[in-house]
Amino acid sequence: MKKAISIISLLTFELLFSQDIPFDKLYGNSDPIHYYLARYPVPGSSGLDINWYGGIRLQTSDGLGIQLLKNGNVGIGNADPIEKLDVLGNIRIGSTHSTEGINALSIRYQNGSLSNWGSLRSSSATFMSFGVKADNTVSDGWLSSDSSLNSRLAMTMSNGGFSFLSTNQQSTAINSPVTMTEVMKITTAGNAALQGKFEAKEIKVTLTPTADFVFENNYNLPKLEDVEKHIKEKKHLPEIASAKEMEKEGVNVGEFQIKLLQKIEELTLYTIEQEKSLKKLKEENLQLHKQSEEIAELKKQVQQLISEKK
Repeated sequence: MKKAISIISLLTFELLFSQDIPFDKLYGNSDPIHYYLARYPVPGSSGLDINWYGGIRLQTSDGLGIQLLKNGNVGIGNADPIEKLDVLGNIRIGSTHSTEGINALSIRYQNGSLSNWGSLRSSSATFMSFGVKADNTVSDGWLSSDSSLNSRLAMTMSNGGFSFLSTNQQSTAINSPVTMTEVMKITTAGNAALQGKFEAKEIKVTLTPTADFVFENNYNLPKLEDVEKHIKEKKHLPEIASAKEMEKEGVNVGEFQIKLLQKIEELTLYTIEQEKSLKKLKEENLQLHKQSEEIAELKKQVQQLISEKK
């Protein structure tokens, strides 16, 4: 008898959950179209389908938890969500830590193109855009400002490094190219290129070797005659690039400063040699002046003796 009752109970339970159950059976509502508990098929099983026309709220005794509105907006900690997902509070995503799995927040942008920067456009100055240009082969990360600025700024990230771009404010149709000028680039090797002026309170350049080799005893200081000849022929200092080379190739600030220091140190050695020469000439001049005075005194004495004999 107990076995028969168990079989009947199981059959009744299976029959109960094998069909849609109107909520009027559970809650006393007379609208089975908009209020029901049902199931829907999924591969290898079935899912739970709850339809409550006005929305669904899940909460604990401490207060509001999750709110699903009639229009499909979902609020977490928010009873009146204004977006598809509206969270009042902090959001934490990712794996156990940053080195495990993929830690990312992605945005689906179905109609994106390589030339379009607008997958996260915003008309409000309180938002800044960050995302990835939508393309199947090249995915350059980008960070751009909103349209409230007088110029549009962007930063791209690719295998080549970081590129900073700029353009005047412009209105661009969806999926239309946005032409921007690269103003600065930093490569993965650490090299930087800047299209414009650079201003800083302090710049430190580390480069070895320095130019102190000029003061070594075995340094072959160029003769001034050779320097003069080089200047007349080449119109620039030895070991210093010409103006045309600088205009074409640019100037390596660190190397150029060392070369200038080398020339300053050479000038210092020339000045020391000239000082020695001047000092020697001054001593010789004093000696000649002393000898001249002695000769003049002797001449005076001779003339006096001659006068006395007369």
